[in-house]
Amino acid sequence: MSKPFIYFDNAATTPEIELPDGIAWFGNPSSPHGLGLAAERAVSSARADMLKILGGDKKEIIFTSGGTESNNLAILGYAYAQKRRQPMLLASPWEHPSVVQPMKHAAENGFAKVELSDVKQIGGNTSGARFISLSHVCHETGDIYDVSELAKRLKSENPETVIHVDGAQGFCKEVIDLEYVDLYSFSGHKFHASGGTGGLVKNKDLRLAPLFFGGAQENNLRPGTENAGGILKMAAVARQIWSKRELYHSNVAEIKNELANISECIPHVFVNTMGGESSPYILNMSFSGVNGETIVHLLSEKGVYASMGAACRSRKKTKSALEIMGFDSERAKSAVRFSFSHLNTLEEAAEAKEIIIAAVTQMRRVTGRNC
Repeated sequence: MSKPFIYFDNAATTPEIELPDGIAWFGNPSSPHGLGLAAERAVSSARADMLKILGGDKKEIIFTSGGTESNNLAILGYAYAQKRRQPMLLASPWEHPSVVQPMKHAAENGFAKVELSDVKQIGGNTSGARFISLSHVCHETGDIYDVSELAKRLKSENPETVIHVDGAQGFCKEVIDLEYVDLYSFSGHKFHASGGTGGLVKNKDLRLAPLFFGGAQENNLRPGTENAGGILKMAAVARQIWSKRELYHSNVAEIKNELANISECIPHVFVNTMGGESSPYILNMSFSGVNGETIVHLLSEKGVYASMGAACRSRKKTKSALEIMGFDSERAKSAVRFSFSHLNTLEEAAEAKEIIIAAVTQMRRVTGRNC
């Protein structure tokens, strides 16, 4: 193996990029002295850079600790602010746990009503307060959803509808139009920035209730001293990756295709998607007759790191996202998610492909399930 290991679990977290000159910052952006004012200006500049990437110049960014906090602030912040109206919260049941669980919490505590169904099928002219959460890129299968067009349609049917997009797997990878999107979550560690950084883009006139108390930072929505160094580095990494997005997109697509071609080498291998356009950064495959968890462990022993899906779901004894999507249990249990970044190479994909073929063939032979 040319490297100590091959890392194909980038949808869980990405290796942190070290910038040439590094970015360090000392000074509390809320302090009135020179260092504090300089820190505040630097954070404001980073905020503007992130909005420029998203094309959301009419919106604002609340910096957070990552995608989970951003999703919670979006969902519960809206539910608490609208609790007297008992708003309807809607999401597909296979969304990330940081979307589904806050919705259930709001319903269980009487702040809102919840409906979990395929949001792409939601239609009809409705009235009243409702909040719809959509993924830009599915964290399990890599399916890309046309959230911009869907948001436009939903707004036309009910102008009161608030649209939230979970952009954790799409930010800096896929283009999005935020014109009809009210809230957009992103997470730094999903695009090679530091862990513990992220943000929530919001319409300036949309009212959210804070989840924490003790300070007026981040427009009174996220108290506590801003992680200035982490924010500056996140913005710098975002600028660097966004400037090369098309090149990275093309290179990663070749890596995904190389691995997906495993189906031409061994039988009964299936790529799991909901149909339509798919992100080159995520490949979900089922290997009939073999347990996905066993494959992940065996590949790990061989220095290839993949996963069975969302890390936040892996420790819970619940149905997998694939089962919730409608895939049969056999196909779901034999699934492995491979996810890539621009730091991966085609050589790594070719090497991993041979290791995967050998591992699956070996396990099928041992179990006597030579499909």
